Amino acid sequence: MLLRRTRHQPDPMETLVVQWRLSRLAWEIRQLEADESRWARAHHLRAAEIAYDDLLAEACALAGIPVPAATPPVRRLIIESDLRVRGWTW
Repeated sequence: MLLRRTRHQPDPMETLVVQWRLSRLAWEIRQLEADESRWARAHHLRAAEIAYDDLLAEACALAGIPVPAATPPVRRLIIESDLRVRGWTW
């Protein structure tokens, strides 16, 4: 009998939830960047970016992608492109 290693496949619903949350945060970040009259805009924008980065790390764990050691803006670009290559959309 031949034993094969099976890769852990993430729950598809969990993946969809993370993709939806990434989409929602990306929209919120775009809104904050466009609204220069928003009170405490920088604070809200930074909080949304931190939440987005945390979700990207969660998406990496689900997709089996290592989180690169880079500054946050560069890390975001690398992770986003790696996820998109693997079929993730948001």
